[in-house]
Amino acid sequence: MIDTKEKQKLIEKAGELFMRIGIRSVSMDDIARELGISKKTLYQMVENKEELVQLVLEEDTRQDLCIMVGNRHEAADAIDEFLRNSRYFIREMRKVSPTAMRDLRKYYPDIWHTQVKAHQDEFHKGVAANLERGMEEGLYRDDLDAEVIANLYVGMTVMVIDRGVFPAQDRSLSDILHQHSMYHFNGIVNQFGRDRLDHYLKQEDLS
Repeated sequence: MIDTKEKQKLIEKAGELFMRIGIRSVSMDDIARELGISKKTLYQMVENKEELVQLVLEEDTRQDLCIMVGNRHEAADAIDEFLRNSRYFIREMRKVSPTAMRDLRKYYPDIWHTQVKAHQDEFHKGVAANLERGMEEGLYRDDLDAEVIANLYVGMTVMVIDRGVFPAQDRSLSDILHQHSMYHFNGIVNQFGRDRLDHYLKQEDLS
């Protein structure tokens, strides 16, 4: 948990810079300058840049989970919930520079694997719960295996984020995630769910 407002501000500013510019290109001097503090003060809050990257990723995961929980409670049904989550992630990925993802994987592989794995586990639970909800509400096909479909969805999401599979110069990540979400929907909804999905998309597009 973040124990001070100053540290929270540090993590937010560092995350913003990392995602916009790239992790390697942002120095601790840059972060201190952006916050208007000395490097001494900065190093009183974090030991080094690696710790700061770790904290940024942990906070990002925490925020994503909070959004997903909120969407689950506020949504009218499973389709509404999934659309809310999809819109959120598509909009968030528009803020992320491909350089940031590449830097994280190349220069902080341990953080990448541990944090992405933790995020995937929670994401999988959310997708599986949504599938169960949709079947109970009569919106999704009743022959779905929620665990298998959730694994497929999360696995495909990881593949989408892998810029080796989808080079950054070819298509934006948000556009690919848009296609990925619609592909998922078209495989799980029944006719009643398809009509409900069309109704929601007429009210607000996925993007």
